Amino acid sequence: MPSHASGNFYGIGIGPGDPELLTLKALRILKETDVVFVPKAGIKEESMALEIVQPLINGKKVIEKVFPMIRDTDKLQEFWLDAARAIKEELDEGRDVAFLTIGDSLTFSTYVYLLRCLRDMVPEEKIHTIPGITSFNAAASLVNLPLAQRDERLAVVPVSDDVEELRPILEKFDTVVLMKVAKKLDKVIALLEDMGLAESSVFASHVGLENAYVTSDISKLKGSGKGYMSIIIVKRPLA
Repeated sequence: MPSHASGNFYGIGIGPGDPELLTLKALRILKETDVVFVPKAGIKEESMALEIVQPLINGKKVIEKVFPMIRDTDKLQEFWLDAARAIKEELDEGRDVAFLTIGDSLTFSTYVYLLRCLRDMVPEEKIHTIPGITSFNAAASLVNLPLAQRDERLAVVPVSDDVEELRPILEKFDTVVLMKVAKKLDKVIALLEDMGLAESSVFASHVGLENAYVTSDISKLKGSGKGYMSIIIVKRPLA
């Protein structure tokens, strides 16, 4: 039951999509909190995070907040602040609040921006971040691919508009995880083919969901439009 004291806030990474990949701590906190905030990309869209945990939250109060897929940080700041203020209202009423995010809470996550706003409103000791399994950890597990061993170097990088920026990274690191592939998939594949790394790469999309797709034959994906919610793991062959 809510108390007169300020509630606690939990930013929970819920993993890539499979409910069985939630940590025991994430599951326990979900059961104990009073209010669950979930992000979604648009007013008319469904929240993927909510779909994942829906069977686990047993009719709790759920508040959906829109975080549109736009690049304008000034406009996005308004959405982050709105969510932070709504969370603070619940905390001030003595309720414990959870905010759900796909994957890990602090790895390419909307939660990071929300956290910045909350730190200006809520005491640090009231904010708790719960890590989650990343999409690239889950993807590597699907194909039993070691990401790093012994003194191997691992890089996790988002794909920029200029894919040539990836060339020196791919040359330097033993394993490279390419995030946010999206519409640049064809250009990334072309670069990997040019560097002789296409056959050493694994493509994975919608990891942890029913429509998960994994392949090591990435050249056949050109023109497929499969870049959404996708990653590529490039494992440089041993010399």
